[in-house]
Amino acid sequence: MKATMKFCAVLLALLLAGMAMVPCVSAECACHREDMRFQEEFRIVQSDKGTNLLDELGLSRPVNLENTVHLKTYTESKEIADKLLDAINLSDRSDSVIGMYDFGNYQILLISQGESILEVLSDGHTVKSSTRIPILLGEKEISKKPTMISLNEMMENVSVNTHVQLYSTSIVSPESPSMILTLYIVTVTRTDEYRNYFGEIRASLTAKGTFYVEYGSSITGITDLSSYYTTFPYSTCEYSHYTSGVGTTVGQVNAHLKTGSLFARAQIDNWVSCNNWLTTNDGGTTSTWMSGSGDGCTG
Repeated sequence: MKATMKFCAVLLALLLAGMAMVPCVSAECACHREDMRFQEEFRIVQSDKGTNLLDELGLSRPVNLENTVHLKTYTESKEIADKLLDAINLSDRSDSVIGMYDFGNYQILLISQGESILEVLSDGHTVKSSTRIPILLGEKEISKKPTMISLNEMMENVSVNTHVQLYSTSIVSPESPSMILTLYIVTVTRTDEYRNYFGEIRASLTAKGTFYVEYGSSITGITDLSSYYTTFPYSTCEYSHYTSGVGTTVGQVNAHLKTGSLFARAQIDNWVSCNNWLTTNDGGTTSTWMSGSGDGCTG
């Protein structure tokens, strides 16, 4: 009798376990497909506090920061900046303005041209322009050891590479040749690559920003150069990127990518930043999961 009762108890437990494994398909069911997805998430952060580039490259920090003419952002100098842009037939390039030095009788407007900077000098009557090529002061590259993940019992990995470059250019005051102002340009690039079991890239997201820095004062401009890459059978579901912090002490570029193939999904979010003391930082997360929808993107 006891053996029969024990057999019945075991049988009942197996039946209940089997019922728990039946997927919920009713619209009135309390569980949702989003809650049922299998997800593994990990975070890779390059640095907790960031790295000061001048210190790391063995360069001297600027002095006498109080006795200088400050670089104004485009928003702060919009009226004069727009007049100078019109004068050189670049009225549609306001988004490329790095900033403007106002010396009183003279103004110098700086405009980004990719690897060069256009300097526009005005005395209120005439306008002259010249091109400056920033000098590379140093660079560094960090490659993190790939982090292994498991998706549907297949081992995959995410690798992270960060590249930082520091440039500078000197601006001479038209009123006092002894006054030399230094503009720093910092380019920070972080690339997160999501690879399959065979080491093939399924998706890649790059957050890249060029930060124009008046040392000790503010970030006067940011150029967003972010990009992404997906390869068959993975498709692009979502992609976005944006900047923040112009006119403040910390600038940042953020990027986001969601990709998928049939039931598999992956999402990458990363960012890069630079502050007014030339301290750079970056970070990011990658999530992978199996969705209940086989359309490659939903869920």
